[in-house]
Amino acid sequence: MEDLDYKKVGCEIKVRRIRNGITQTEFAKFLGISQTHLSNVESGRVMLSLKLLLKIKQRFVCTLDEIVDPEGYKELLNSKNKLRRFRLVRCDE
Repeated sequence: MEDLDYKKVGCEIKVRRIRNGITQTEFAKFLGISQTHLSNVESGRVMLSLKLLLKIKQRFVCTLDEIVDPEGYKELLNSKNKLRRFRLVRCDE
């Protein structure tokens, strides 16, 4: 398994934040972290917890893959082998 590229993840978060017209201060408040910490995330110096990445995913209505591996996700979408998604339904007896 590859290591996460903190700079790419931070850049993706920053791009999505800016596209949505959200300031760094507003977004940090939404996440419950300091603006300084968000700045460090966006510059690739630190990584957010999975809990916060999931919160970002929900806010931007995207997949986690789109945030943590945007290039890999784009390659996957462009590949000849299309993904098939299945919905699991719980069956109680």
